[in-house]
Amino acid sequence: MTNKSTSGLASAALFFKEIFANQRTVGAAAPSAPALGKHMASKVPALADGQYVVELGAGTGAITAQLLNSGIQGDQLVSVERSEVMSGHLRKRFPDIKVVQGDASRLKCLLEDDHGICSKSVSCIVSGLPLRSLPKTVVKSILSEAQEILPSGGRFIQFTYDIRKGANPALSAFSRRDTQVVWMNFPPARVDVYIKP
Repeated sequence: MTNKSTSGLASAALFFKEIFANQRTVGAAAPSAPALGKHMASKVPALADGQYVVELGAGTGAITAQLLNSGIQGDQLVSVERSEVMSGHLRKRFPDIKVVQGDASRLKCLLEDDHGICSKSVSCIVSGLPLRSLPKTVVKSILSEAQEILPSGGRFIQFTYDIRKGANPALSAFSRRDTQVVWMNFPPARVDVYIKP
């Protein structure tokens, strides 16, 4: 058995353990398929030196792996994960990236005060958070942080299992520029690309 397949099995086992322990915050039925991660990674713009991509709700790293495979350098990727167990897993699986354990509703503080990362250097946020099932007050805080951090024209890339065409009303402060269903994921997921005006 290869290291890659061993890593995949360990990630899947950890995912299902966490989903039973924290059903509301995990918010997924199964680990994301490579096709979903690849599609999300393809929507991340090219990064200049000193710019970062921030991944919210990194989980076991299914999307993280595809972001790295797309050519994003490890030192330009910051993965934020609330679960201590999953954060530890991410650090072992991806030793070259910055893994930040904490709540995305205090993202700016997590980046700047806790880890010395200038929030103004974030050009794109990739989110696997279950925004449609989290409490509205939490979602409002997360999106307020994202709006403050992202520059004008910055991207917020979100996937959802709600595959209807309508944009998420919670993201009304952003402009949706692209949307597509990734059918090769289980369950199928819609990827929306929002732009900060």
